[in-house]
Amino acid sequence: MGYNVAMKILVLNGSYRPEGTTTELARSFMAGAQAAGAQAQMIMLRDRGIGYCTNCLQCYGFPGEGIAPCSLKDDMDELIPRIAEADGVLFASPVHNGFVTGLMAVFWERLSWRAARPAGSFLRSMGIASRLQDKVRAFGAISSAGGFSERLRRFCDDGTPWLKSNAPLILHGQWVGDMYAGAELERMPQTGPDWTRIFFLRRLSAGQRERARGLGAAMAEAIKSGRLEPTTIATILPPPLRWAMDLVAALRPPYRVAR
Repeated sequence: MGYNVAMKILVLNGSYRPEGTTTELARSFMAGAQAAGAQAQMIMLRDRGIGYCTNCLQCYGFPGEGIAPCSLKDDMDELIPRIAEADGVLFASPVHNGFVTGLMAVFWERLSWRAARPAGSFLRSMGIASRLQDKVRAFGAISSAGGFSERLRRFCDDGTPWLKSNAPLILHGQWVGDMYAGAELERMPQTGPDWTRIFFLRRLSAGQRERARGLGAAMAEAIKSGRLEPTTIATILPPPLRWAMDLVAALRPPYRVAR
C-alpha cells in the first residue's frame, strides 16, 4: 500500500558549523526528499538546549506508555515528539575522533530510554523495545570526514554503524541507507605542512552532493512504498543463530547473582 498523506522527514544535524560540509550535504538530502514529494526540515542541535544526562533513571524506570519523562526540562521535550511525528529521520554528523560529534552523542544519551524501554529477556539478557510504535519510520545517516578519503572509511567511521544498530531498534523503523563523504581535496598535499593542514583542503564534490540528494529521494520512496518493516531485537538475528546463542547463554549465563 502506498503512502497517501504528506511525508515528514526530519534532519537532525550534529555539526557545530551551520555552513560546513555536513550541512551542505544535509541540504542536498532535503532537496532530494522534497523532489520526491516529502516535507523536509532540518534541526541544528547546536542551536538547542540539550543538557547532559544525570543518570537519574527516571526514564528507564517509567512503566507507562508513550515517551518516558525526564528530570531535566529542556529542548528534548520538543525534539522527541518531533521524531515521533516524523516518517523519516536523517542523522547528519561530521566525523570527530572516528565517531559522531559530542552534540549527537549527548542527544542520543538523552533520547534512548525516553524512546525505548526494557522489554524482558532476550537470549537470557535484557531486551529492548521502542516506545514509538505508532508508525514504522525510515532512517539514514550522512557522515562527513575532514581528512580521511572514502577508501579509508572503515578505519574512520564508527559512528554510522552505531547509528544503524540503534536508531531503527530504539525509534521503531528500518534503515534505508547512509553515505560517508570522505575527503575530496582542492589539491594533493605536497609537503609535511600540507598534510598537517589537510582538513583545510577539504571540499565537497558534485558527486557527493548528488549522492546525498539520491539518499533523500530513496528515503522518501521507501516511505511511500508502505513496505518498511520495524527492526526489533528478534529480527536482528536469524532464528538458527538465535537458537544457538540461546543455547550458549543457557550453558554460560551472562548474569550471576552477586554475593
